[in-house]
Amino acid sequence: MFDYSSPALAAYVNISSPRAACTNGSKVAIINAEGVWEVEENGTKKLIPNSSHDARDCAVIDGKTYVLAVPTGLVKLSTDGAIQKIVTNIANSRTRVKFLEGLVIQQSANTLSIYDTSLNFKAKNTYGVTEVMDFEYKNNYLYISGFQQQKRAGIPVQIAFLYRMGFNGTKLFNLPNLPGDNQGKLWGYGAGSLADNMADTRLNRLHIFGNKLYVLGSVYGGNSIFRWNGKNLITQTLITTDKYTNAAQTRDETKVYTGVVDLTKFSVERGQLAFPRLPSSAGLGDGSANFPKTIYSNGTSIFVGSSAAYAIPNRDSQLFLGKPIPAYRGDASFLVVPNNLNTRQAWVTPGNGEVLLFTDKFAVLKTGNINDLATNSGTTQFLPTNTYFVKF
Repeated sequence: MFDYSSPALAAYVNISSPRAACTNGSKVAIINAEGVWEVEENGTKKLIPNSSHDARDCAVIDGKTYVLAVPTGLVKLSTDGAIQKIVTNIANSRTRVKFLEGLVIQQSANTLSIYDTSLNFKAKNTYGVTEVMDFEYKNNYLYISGFQQQKRAGIPVQIAFLYRMGFNGTKLFNLPNLPGDNQGKLWGYGAGSLADNMADTRLNRLHIFGNKLYVLGSVYGGNSIFRWNGKNLITQTLITTDKYTNAAQTRDETKVYTGVVDLTKFSVERGQLAFPRLPSSAGLGDGSANFPKTIYSNGTSIFVGSSAAYAIPNRDSQLFLGKPIPAYRGDASFLVVPNNLNTRQAWVTPGNGEVLLFTDKFAVLKTGNINDLATNSGTTQFLPTNTYFVKF
């Protein structure tokens, strides 16, 4: 098994205040206020200037073209720096973009807009929920996730949802919420039906590989709707393997939820919690927080990036690049589990940072202190917020 604590390369690439990252074949694109930085596998970098458009997210169309989500819409940018097209729409700073099955899809707050590769408009829809957090698209179905703020008997509760929408090329339309294969919704219950499942939940990130949709959520407690199959509150789907996946002796600290959804049946196959615990000489040790950031799958393993409180398993005895982990100040967490969730392949940290990207090939961290992480390459510079690049 690959040892994720011994990557091929890990180095500061001296890119100040990164906002997001996306992969472009054998390269990683990292965006900040200056533009798009293309980072090669060996850590060398090239800037594609785009300082005038304040990019917040990026997607790759064909290896030579990026689409950037900006507060005023979209910018199509070639790798030689030429701006090919600008689309102005109603957007804000909370905006994301993906290139999925030949379509450019942008999220701005609770509105999703669909374009072709030339950024010609095709469709859009605004959803009446508290927050849309992510989206995916496959085989004429658009999947969106987030949460809805509700109340039961005056008690507020956040309820995660996953909606499946049809797209016929010109129009997005809702699917009926029926049992079986045609159901257009998972989770998203009304507050009155929750019974003892009152822990707040959100679905933060989505990723599709093959016929599986991998969902990354957050749970603020133990008794939540994520214990079940998304269609009812009876059929259990959570898999526990040890004290870091079992919610016993925890409170309302944030926990990471990873779920596997079968797209053919549109049902939850399995799910699992992941959270740190305080070290204890007796008992389980109190639960600590784990904040979800990214999810990816290669069809065999699931890669979860998070920000973990103290302490992930064996945290203080771990090595990264052969060096001890720095003193805890908020850990960047790399968690790798198999698709069946029955074991844990790796849970490592290089130390302080925020995970912007984590796949089977690369990781990108945003970190504020250049002395907090080990590096085996490159010359560090003191920057207010630096970028740490990892090649596995």
